Amino acid sequence: MGLNVFYNILGLIRGKRWGKASKCKRLIKQLRSRLTVQKSRTNAIIRQLRADIVQLMQNGLHHVVSTRVEQLYRDYCRLYAYDQLEGFCECICTNLRDISRGRKLSVEVHEALSTLIFASSRCGELPELHSLRNLFKQHFGQKFERVNVELLPGNAVNSEIKHNLTMSSVTEEVKLQLTNEIATEFTHQSAVLNQQNYLFPALQKASLINFTPFL
Repeated sequence: MGLNVFYNILGLIRGKRWGKASKCKRLIKQLRSRLTVQKSRTNAIIRQLRADIVQLMQNGLHHVVSTRVEQLYRDYCRLYAYDQLEGFCECICTNLRDISRGRKLSVEVHEALSTLIFASSRCGELPELHSLRNLFKQHFGQKFERVNVELLPGNAVNSEIKHNLTMSSVTEEVKLQLTNEIATEFTHQSAVLNQQNYLFPALQKASLINFTPFL
């Protein structure tokens, strides 16, 4: 159904060269730069959250751990969404000539256009998405925009993006799995560190005993 609607729209614009193609390309370039910054920030937040969770575990504050783990999972989903959006940007850039000339587009391009339009309503930290949404609305029409923003029947928004940007809650199973993963990693790191702390003084002592100064 979604593709039929999309191809009907393409039929209306076929042969009409899109005058905003260069602006679209420029916005996508700016968006990809901003995505790089946002991914770096999100990675920093994730590292800090994991450290906080370990500290809370050590202090026995397990009632707070659940809330932090839920936030951590949401940040992981956000980070994954950023990676996906980069891929969709690449897809649109690669097929920009066909988009601008109203040619029949592949399912992948349809999904990329639909997903960027949807993400514009969920990622206020990426203002370029809203500008792209307006360009696509002008080119493909208001109906195409509305179907994807509101996730109406016929939308082609990527299912993983839908999950990562719209989740209302995190299941206890997911939180427990992530908590156990962090605890296991911390236990392993602690064991390695303890082993290093044990071996290092012994190695220092051995090197001093075996050291023969050059005379």
